[in-house]
Amino acid sequence: MGFPKHYFIYNANDPSPLIAEAKRRVRFEEVDALGMVWHGRYPSYFEDGRIAIGDRYGLTYAAFRENNVKAPIVQMHFDFKTPLRFDETMRIETTLHWCDAVRLDFSYRIINHKGKLAANGYTVQLLTDLNDTVLFVAPAWLQEFRKDWWNGVLSK
Repeated sequence: MGFPKHYFIYNANDPSPLIAEAKRRVRFEEVDALGMVWHGRYPSYFEDGRIAIGDRYGLTYAAFRENNVKAPIVQMHFDFKTPLRFDETMRIETTLHWCDAVRLDFSYRIINHKGKLAANGYTVQLLTDLNDTVLFVAPAWLQEFRKDWWNGVLSK
């Protein structure tokens, strides 16, 4: 689940995706009058997942900032399966998929406290400089990250 099947062209030699997990509890401010998570909160759950990837593999907001690179989300998709409710715990499983282009392709699975899929989806982020010019060549620090990923240096 996550990206539509037609979205990626996988090559047999591509490195394995990078995966991280975040745990979270639904807060009162995140629910609607019926006690379930309002749909507009899911982007922040996806962000929790991206932060977990960044923390685990060194692809942090600070690294982007230090290297004068931005990564705006240009596409986001959600599929809702079962509601999350106030005070419920969840697991956000986030996967960064290999892509030859200069962009970040993430997929997400949000699992409720019963182990049931609550939502899944994906985001696509392009990389830009500080003037919002899209980068077609990855900056040196990101090339190094990708080289380590390709060579299996980054743990799974």
